[in-house]
Amino acid sequence: MRKKLRLASLCMFAAAAVFVLCALSNPTLGRTVMIGPFTFGVEQWRICYALYVLVMAGLFVASFLVKGDQPSEKGPKRPE
Repeated sequence: MRKKLRLASLCMFAAAAVFVLCALSNPTLGRTVMIGPFTFGVEQWRICYALYVLVMAGLFVASFLVKGDQPSEKGPKRPE
């Protein structure tokens, strides 16, 4: 189970890195978006992308902290 989790987290992390690289190289990054009374400019987009990469990196690291499958205590009882 840990190998599957690590493989999935590695794929997610790689996809996040590719997404951020494509997003930062996009020429429309400089456009300002109005969301209600708020303006969302270049710096805000960069902060969002940086937070996205940090979250994905955190999930990737967290996959190494998961312990293996532990037996359930609700399993069949053995006669003594």
